Amino acid sequence: METISANKITKSDFYQKIFSASGMEEKRDILKELSATAKALMEFSPHVDEVRVNDVILEHMYKGDEHTEFHTFKGWKELGFKVKKGSKAFFIWSQPRKVTKKQEDAKEDESQEKQYKMYGIAHLFSNAQVEPIDESTE
Repeated sequence: METISANKITKSDFYQKIFSASGMEEKRDILKELSATAKALMEFSPHVDEVRVNDVILEHMYKGDEHTEFHTFKGWKELGFKVKKGSKAFFIWSQPRKVTKKQEDAKEDESQEKQYKMYGIAHLFSNAQVEPIDESTE
């Protein structure tokens, strides 16, 4: 069995942690941990400017013997596959969205708008979680 870190956690244990995450807050916390590990790995990459955190999470943490290709639910459908019933999604950071938040200034009694980027969570399924769409039963 393949291990993924110095503390000898197996891939199946790691996948179990990912698949058993309930709620967006727990998923966000797991992604924060994965991102910190990914950033540490990126420090050793000679092409650090070309590598993104999501790429490191997918390539070095999620990929394994069984899970080799990842797409969204819609992406698999466009490729002619359906996600197997009961499959739990892998998750990564989504594309950033620009968000405007109004902030009240206590001194001047005026509201100011502050723009920032917000990263949501995107859900992906692997090749091991899909099967070809059978046109005859659809």
